[in-house]
Parts: sequence; structure tokens; C-alpha cells
Amino acid sequence: METALRAADWTRDDGVAVRGRAFDGDTVLSGPDLAKRFLDPLAVDGRAAGESSSRSGLEALAAVAGDLEGFYAVVVVRDDATFLIADGARSIPLYYDGDGTIVSDRGRLVRDRLGAETDPATESEFLLTRYVTGSETIWRGVYSTQAGEVVRIRDGRITRRTVREYWPAGRGNRDVSDSEVGRDEHVRRLESALETALDRLERVAGDRPVVLPLSGGYDSRLLAAALVERGREVIGYTFGRSGHPDVEVSREVADRLGIEWAHVPYDEATWREWYHGPAGERYRERAFGGDALPFLAEWPALRTLVDEGRLPADTLYCPGHTVATPSERVPTFVGEDEKPATGTVGCTSSADGDDAIEPSLEGLIDYVLETHYALWEWDDDRFREAARERIRRGLLGGREPEAIADPATAAAAYERWEWRGRMSTFTNGDCRAYENAGVDWWLPLWDPAYVRAWERVPLGLRREKELHAELARRYYARVAAVSRERAAVTDRTLAPVDRCLNLVGHTPTRQFTERDGDWEPPFLVPRTGWGEPGNHPLAWYGAVEDRILERAPDDRTLYALRTLAATGRLEFADPDAPVPETARIELPTDGDGHPEPSDDPR
Repeated sequence: METALRAADWTRDDGVAVRGRAFDGDTVLSGPDLAKRFLDPLAVDGRAAGESSSRSGLEALAAVAGDLEGFYAVVVVRDDATFLIADGARSIPLYYDGDGTIVSDRGRLVRDRLGAETDPATESEFLLTRYVTGSETIWRGVYSTQAGEVVRIRDGRITRRTVREYWPAGRGNRDVSDSEVGRDEHVRRLESALETALDRLERVAGDRPVVLPLSGGYDSRLLAAALVERGREVIGYTFGRSGHPDVEVSREVADRLGIEWAHVPYDEATWREWYHGPAGERYRERAFGGDALPFLAEWPALRTLVDEGRLPADTLYCPGHTVATPSERVPTFVGEDEKPATGTVGCTSSADGDDAIEPSLEGLIDYVLETHYALWEWDDDRFREAARERIRRGLLGGREPEAIADPATAAAAYERWEWRGRMSTFTNGDCRAYENAGVDWWLPLWDPAYVRAWERVPLGLRREKELHAELARRYYARVAAVSRERAAVTDRTLAPVDRCLNLVGHTPTRQFTERDGDWEPPFLVPRTGWGEPGNHPLAWYGAVEDRILERAPDDRTLYALRTLAATGRLEFADPDAPVPETARIELPTDGDGHPEPSDDPR
């Protein structure tokens, strides 16, 4: 098998290629030490090539991967089989073909080697969601590793083994005593897990500062406060229009914590330059593996700050991606004891009130299809059948349909679907932006210790990330010496007056550089108006020619337009490019005029 690994930091040793770091107990492994950890079990008894050795190799490597905790990827090439290993967050994706001819860290490279055509079902899913669930990509015969998975490729046959599963607080997945544990004890457990994750972060960081993309939410705030409490040097940065709630909360949090803070203002003209310049084109080409849109919002800010020397390159960058995020979007289920509160912690899409859904497999499939397959309007029974089967596999993860029997298990199945099919594509997409900027990264809130602790939290305290948010409020209130009420302010609850006054209240020296002496921010549009291109706080519609925006359906987001661009259906720089006249699009078809189910080898 050809091994075409293009990132600069792969280490190769005797047919094993590794990238990233992992903890084996208290020991940090990387480079040759990590490679040796996967070499040793294969060398036992000097087994000859053959079915028995490849089978035992799969079991041996799965056992090693199950023991290691961190963020890494592994490729093991032997005469009789090739093995691919992904960590529990799929932080470093690997792409391969079903015949076992090539593996790469770039999906497009595998596509080009094969000359692969697009797959109608997976391309349709991508157009409607901006990602592909499961192991497929939009290109037929090109696959990707999944979170917590070991893959064996042998003689054109693919065998997959999941070594890190996620099924939070569902029936059979928690101690009996957990049902009797109170809120404070759950907070204590989660805090203990966070401290373990931060211990590991500090081991990885060494003496280097820690840089955080500091948003207006709880995730990055939790990391910032906890690291400041430990005495770490922390640097925060944010991006967008001055006055954007994310920017103004980030500004305030950084000031109250006493950390250095950088801001990159966004505007339409600069976005056009960023997106269409050679660096932007190169980044999108390399970052698009055929399974998710490249992460775009943060990329220009990160590149600007690093290239201009405003952020040091020799640091550890730690985004706030967290295992708690899927819990934001858990729907309300029929039969729940109490009505869940409507949240203010993130971008939720959960149903409530009369929209409660049945806690069953079919109810969840309907919910996912309606909620997430919605970038464009569509109506195709053939694709609907294929999509329902894809969602079903993601919800169950090999379990029987009867495993979903009540609100707790229905929530567990939904969060599993998010973990495996949605969140892992976003997480590794952000990591590719750090990779492109040439900086080192770590994911403390996806640390397996924190994942396990969150997995034990009951549904009532997981929903809307409630216990995670509570932990953030406690740390921030304690470290920043603010009231619990102020600690609870996020980008979603920041008062309009604070959007005006935070610059002079928290970074007064920037008033004459950031706003030319004007105390009123240039961006005060309420959240309800952000859907209009000219009113978006990131100004990123500037990447699209004005005449295209004028002709595009009013209610289609930039994500929707980007899925067209990524599949060659729309050229952002061409003002005369054809644009769908309505929000409904024609889905890709096979030779018979219908989307066809993709083939997912088992």
C-alpha cells in the first residue's frame, strides 16, 4: 500500500507512522516512543504473514489504542495488512481506498490517485449538512477513519473495530449509585476530570504559553480561568466585527482574568482578499478531505496573528471544542419528568413543549433528518431512504433498535450520532487550521478523562451543557472575582449597553486604534438580523461576489453556498455564476436519475 502522508510531523519507524501525542498512564508518548508502542505487540512471537497474524494484529493494535489517551493517528503497514488508528476525537483524519492501494492524511490526494467520481448519496448528504456521516466521503471508494476506530485493510476487505465508544448515561452505561448522586457530587467528579485533563495539557505545554481562541461562550472561558488559576501564562484572541457579542464578552473575560488579548477585525473587503488569495485557496484545497467543509471562521484570524508575530508560534493552542457540545442539541422527549429549560449556552436546536419527540429510533431519525439535513430544501424519496439508513447506523452504533427505549437512551443515541458523525468533523477541521498556521495544538475538553466524566452525567444535567456551564461559572467567578450573575453572562445574554461600553471599560487604550476614538461599535445588529449578508458579525459574506448574493435565496446561509462551491456547483469569484433560484436544489443523481445508497464496506 502506498503511504502518502503529507503533514511534516509524521514519524516513521519500521512500517509504523505516527503523529500526535498519547498518554500511556502518566507517560507522554510521541515520535519514536509512540511508534514503538504500536510496534511491540506486532513483534511478539515473530508471527508469519497470513490471516491469523492480521487478525491477531487487529486485536493487538486495538488493545493498545484502547489503553492510550490523547490526540494522535497511526498507520501500520505489514505485508499482509494495513492498519489505521484514530483517537477518540478523530483529531487527525486518515483517508484510504477500499482496495487497499493508498492511505493519506489528505482525502483529495486519495481521490486524485483513484480518479474517483462523486457518490450521489454522500454528496447529497454533504450538500444538505456540510459534512458526511459514517466512513464514506463524497467520492466513491474513498473512506476516512472514524472517531475511536481501528481499521484493517487486507486483500480489498475492510474490517473496523471501535475501541472508544460514546453512549452517555444511557441504560447499562453507568453505576447504579450514579442515580443517587446529587448535583454537587456530579460537579465534583467533572471538576476532578477537568483537573486531570489540565494536568495532561500542562505536561504537553511544558514552559510554553497557552493560547486560546476566546469566544463569548463557556468553553474557552472555563479553560482560561482554570489555567490562570494554575498560574499559567495564557493568551486569548478573538475575531469579528467590533461590537459583536463574541468579541465584547471575550474582551471582558480577558481583562477580568488579566491575560493578554488580541483581536482581528473582520470586514467584507478583507474577506474577499483572504478567501480568494493563494493562501486561502491552498488551505481549502488541503483541508477538504471530502467529508466536511474546511473550518473557515477562525482561519484568517489565526494566520494573521501568527504571520504578523502578534501571537508567538512556539506556544500550545487549545481550542474549546468539548464533548459537552452535542448535549446542547438534545431534543425534548415525550415522557420526560420535567420540561427542559431553554438554553443560552450555545447554538441549540432542541425541541421543546409541543415539539417533544418520541424516544424511539424512528423518532430520532425523523428529528435528525428535519433538524440537520436542512441547508437546502429538498424532496427526494430515494435519498430520504438512504439518509435514514445512514442516520440509523450512526444512532445505534451496532446496537439493536430496542436499545433506544426511553428519554435517557434516546438522548444517548442522539449524542452518539453527534459525536461520531458531526462533532468529529468539526473538531478535526479546526485542527487543520492550526496545522495550516504551523502551530502546535491540544484538545483538553476532549481529553478522555473529561469525556468519561461527562458520559456519566445524567440527562437532566447534560442538557444545554448545564453542568459544564456550571463548572465554567464557578471557575470564572472564583478566579476573576466577579459575582455569579456576571460570571453567567455570555454572548447570548450580553446587554446592548455592554456592547457599547466594553471597549472603554476593559481595553480603553484600544479606543483610538480599534474604533478611531468612537466609543460606539460599528456592529450593533441584533441576533435576529444576522442572517442578512451585510449584517453578519463575521462579515464573511464578503468572500462571495455581490451579484451572486443578490441572486441567491434570501434564507440560505454561507454554509449552504459553500457546499455548492466545494462540490463545483458555484464559483464565488464569478459574478455571473449560476445560482439556485429557490432554496430547493436538485440532489445529485446516478445514471437512472435517482440518488443511490452508498456502499459502506463492513
